[in-house]
Amino acid sequence: MSRPAWLLIVFAIVVLFTGACGRAPQAGIRLTEKDSGRTVELQAGNTLEVVLSGKPTTGYGWEVASGDEAVIKQVGEPEYKADTARIGSDGKTTFHFKASAPGRTELKLVYRRPWEKNVPPEKTFEATVAVR
Repeated sequence: MSRPAWLLIVFAIVVLFTGACGRAPQAGIRLTEKDSGRTVELQAGNTLEVVLSGKPTTGYGWEVASGDEAVIKQVGEPEYKADTARIGSDGKTTFHFKASAPGRTELKLVYRRPWEKNVPPEKTFEATVAVR
């Protein structure tokens, strides 16, 4: 068999195999506000970062509103980094999660003032997380 024919056969097998297996879960993923509403797949033990814009000097902050910790667990405290050195500038809050065990959960984060109990959040971020 000629080399080009052999390469074509190998290529065809690879294409068929990857198509039959479906999309593999991602090892680690980073989501931003534009990804709200997205579904992501992870393997148990993989990480998920959620990076959201905000301005804590206004009293608003991001917090986890819901998510099954048996499936995905927050690791540490959220980290805030200002966009500039100017006082009161916008910035990004990063949440770190680890896929704990197989399952599916709706992860919801809300941007609100913690003392305003009966006021809807200013912004909401939601993602479906499936862990294999």
